[in-house]
Amino acid sequence: MRSRPQETGQRPWRRWLIQLWRLLVFSGIAAGLAWVLLEKSWWLETPDQVAFHRTSRQDHGKLLAASALRFPIPLLAVDPSSIEQHLRRSISPTLQVQVRRTLAPPQLVVRLRNNTAHAWARRSLADRVERGLLDHRFNWTSVDAGHRLDRFPMVKNHVLVWVDFWTPGLQDTLAELFSYLEHLQTPVHTIWIMADGQLVLGASEVLGEVYLGQPDDLAPKLATMDHLYVHLERSASPFSYSDVDLRNPDQPTLGLSQG
Repeated sequence: MRSRPQETGQRPWRRWLIQLWRLLVFSGIAAGLAWVLLEKSWWLETPDQVAFHRTSRQDHGKLLAASALRFPIPLLAVDPSSIEQHLRRSISPTLQVQVRRTLAPPQLVVRLRNNTAHAWARRSLADRVERGLLDHRFNWTSVDAGHRLDRFPMVKNHVLVWVDFWTPGLQDTLAELFSYLEHLQTPVHTIWIMADGQLVLGASEVLGEVYLGQPDDLAPKLATMDHLYVHLERSASPFSYSDVDLRNPDQPTLGLSQG
């Protein structure tokens, strides 16, 4: 009769040991299963395990080379953000990339969307001149010095935007300016934004440089510019003009070329 309390006191320890043993067994099984999956299943072994959406078979090889992937590689060791950066740096800074890993089947899924940039751009810094692109929202996007210009066929306008001092508010000014230029007959090849915000357009040989001043009242200024261009081109003027001052569109001033 006296031995029962001793047996009853030993049962909680016995149950605890059994639970601990089960925990160790299940943990070992889980770790072994994870090791098997990682070592034997969750690997990228061939290029076919990288799926690029909306691309041709020929582009698949170029994109794969730009991704800097090396096979074989554990799937969980692949950094999607690093792949995205490699593709944007090698293919296009305006490229939108989304990379995700799938475990069943083990593969990388890469979705690409190439937004059309509006124009080439350059801006002056303290010690150098930096070149870049104006993306689809007119944000500044830097371009590596090693990139060739013909690598970016997605530039919509063959216009070079030169900025003396880049400020965040320039996006709205450029968006308004380009919205007008698309409907004008005057060919414009450069846009110069001076440090004080004034605009100078490099137009055709008919007008030369067009001084717009501060980016206000752009509609009447550009309408006057277009009227002058059409009139002078049709009239075959004997004079050659170097510039047009449209800071006051009601009183445009034409500057004669010395030649």
